[in-house]
Formats: sequence, structure tokens, C-alpha cells
Amino acid sequence: MAVNCLYVVAASTAASAAALQWWAASFLDAPRDGDVGGGDWLETSLRSHVTVALLANLAAHVLLVLLLALKTLFFVRLTSTETRKVLEHIINYVIYKGTFLPLVVPPNSQQIILWSTWLVLLCSLKMFQSLARERLECLNASPSATPLKYLRVYSALLLVLSTDLLWMKLCVGFCSSCNSKLFWLMLFEPLSIAFESLQSIMVHGFQLLDIWQRHLMDSGVDYLDFQKTYKQAAGSFSEWRGQLIRNFGFVIDLISLLMSLGHYSMIFWLRGMAFHLVDAVLLLNLRALVVSFLKRIKTYIKLRKALRSLDGALPDAKYDEICTYDDECAICRGPMARAKKLPCNHLFHLPCLRSWLDQGLMEGYSCPTCRRPLFLSAQGHSRSTTAEVANVQLISEQLNMGLNQQRVPEQQDPSDGVWR
Repeated sequence: MAVNCLYVVAASTAASAAALQWWAASFLDAPRDGDVGGGDWLETSLRSHVTVALLANLAAHVLLVLLLALKTLFFVRLTSTETRKVLEHIINYVIYKGTFLPLVVPPNSQQIILWSTWLVLLCSLKMFQSLARERLECLNASPSATPLKYLRVYSALLLVLSTDLLWMKLCVGFCSSCNSKLFWLMLFEPLSIAFESLQSIMVHGFQLLDIWQRHLMDSGVDYLDFQKTYKQAAGSFSEWRGQLIRNFGFVIDLISLLMSLGHYSMIFWLRGMAFHLVDAVLLLNLRALVVSFLKRIKTYIKLRKALRSLDGALPDAKYDEICTYDDECAICRGPMARAKKLPCNHLFHLPCLRSWLDQGLMEGYSCPTCRRPLFLSAQGHSRSTTAEVANVQLISEQLNMGLNQQRVPEQQDPSDGVWR
């Protein structure tokens, strides 16, 4: 289906190019009879609205062919869920980033073409970035994923980062040549995309390494020594990787929020305070970004405190308890020589618990198996015990009431049994 769409769009692009060539040739025949200079043919052609429309149509077709070709190259075909999410992301991005540009962009043809190209390119980069992230997460959870499939989708993130850096270089050159503060607005969103892509490349690069190592271990007996070495070094490497991803991700999230904050602040500064409805929307967006910035910092601080107190808050499991759970961690499926015991009596590696907390960033930390609270204080334990006793008493009262209701008919008049 994707290949058929690509063929159809390519044929339509060829038809658009042929129509533009025919129109340009027929339009330039009249000026040539009037002895117009050959160097003015481009200016003469652009004076016609039909020529401009045909040029825009051809540019849109060429962009669509390029996007479909890249989509087929990296993702082959998209599922219905991926298509729906991509459309939602594009619509939200245009609404939150593109609707405020007419407030500060001058209404002339050159500026409209320039900022439309800027918005279309950034939408394309965000589309491939979100597609690559979601597909890589699906492949990471799939047991049949191969390193080649993962690398194929992973290359889309590299393409997004390289294209974004090239576009940033062009924007810096354009801003330095034009002495206008408006064009510095071009740099905030490409910077945000670059940092987000860099974070995804690092995270999924580690996952690609894990898939490649699992592929080597599953390939045969030739890699038994490698498998033993990998299992010995997995714990320390996983803990170091978790710290790197956690700290680097925190910094990247803050930078992305600051770039969005700078984008809206630049628009607000260039527009000025006019006390319109648009100004209220801009202020609400700025307030939401500031709240998200502070909430991300608080969540990170809470996570650091939880990770520091994890070793001392949870007791070490005994040897008999480890043997009861078949000497295997439920998170990494690896053997447990040492383990931490949770209040719900589940056992896990300490690095595995830290990686579990890194993934969640949730309000309340819970057990990976039963979702009970990970840190249970004495007050909370007494409350839960009291609640369990109250539940037992309530159940016993209900059972007694049911037995009494069953005994009531035996005490009634025997003549009622005939009617029953």
C-alpha cells in the first residue's frame, strides 16, 4: 500500500512538472514577441498567479514524494495507530507553534514563503522523530526484534539530527546576514528538536547495544565466554547507564522547556502587550511551561532522594528467601546472589529497582510485580493493618447477616412453605 501511494504521488509530481513546463513555455511566447530581454523571463513568469500556484503545487508534490520515500525506507509501512498519532502530533504542533507566527511575521510573499518552509520542515522532523521513538519502543518490547530492524529505524533519528543541524546552520547564516530580531525566532524550535533527538539517540543506542548482545548470546555455543562476561558486567554497566540516562534526560528536558519558553517569550516581546485574547493565550502557555519546568525539577529531586534511601530503607533478603524465588530477579531474569526485600515480600536486584524507578518518574513508587507501595512507613503499615482488620470484620458481619436471613424462614408459620 505504501509503495503504491509512492508510485501515485511520483506520477502526480511528473504531471505537475509537465504542466508547469507547458504553462511557462506558452506564457513566455507573448513577451518574446514584444522583445523582452531573456534575463527577465523569471521575473515575468512570477508575475503570473498561475505560475506561482503551479510552482507551489510542484514543490508540495516533491516534498510529499521525499517524505513517502523516507517513510518507506525507514518504517516500510505504518500501522493505523501510528498514523493516527502522527496526525495528532502534527496538528498539535501546528496549533501551538504555527498559529502565533502571523502575529509577528510581516504579511508579504517572501516572509510567508520563508516561514511556511520553516514550519513544514520542522513538522516533518517532528513527525519522523515521534515515529522513530514509538517504533523503537515497540521493537525493544518485541522478542523477535533483530539488530538490523532496530538499526533501520534508529537511522531515522540520525537523519533527523543531521538535517536539523544543517537547518540550524542555514538559519544562523541567514540571521547574521539580516539585521532583524525576528529571524532569531527560527533557532528555538530547531534547538529543541536537536536536544530531543540527541537524548533519543543515546537512550535507544543503549537499547540497540542490548539487542545486539542478546542476539550474539542466542546465536550459538561460540559465544558462551561472551555470555558469561556479559552477565558479570551487566549489573555495573546497567547502573552506570541508568545514572547517565537519568541525569542527561533531566538536563535535556529542562533545555527543551527553556527553548519552548524562549519561543513564546520572543513572540510576546516582538508583538508587545495589546490586551487581546491572543495575549491571554500566550500568557497561559508561558505559565504552563513554567509550571512544567518547576514540576520536572521537583520530580527529579524526589527521585534522587528515593534512590539514595533505597538501599537503607529496604532490608537484604536472606539466603532461604532467595532460594524460595528460584534465585531469579523478576525484572532482569538474572540470578540473585544478593537481593532487596520489599514490604510485599518480592525480591529484586538493587540496580534493577533503581532502573525501575528511573523509568517511572511517578508520584508514588510501587513494586514492579504487585504495584504495592515501595516505601511503607510505620504509620502507613498500621493504617493498612487496621483497614485489613476492618475489612475482615465487615465480611464476617455480612456472613452472619446472611446466615440469619437463611434461618428466619425456619421460624415462620409452616403454612407459608406451601406457598413457597
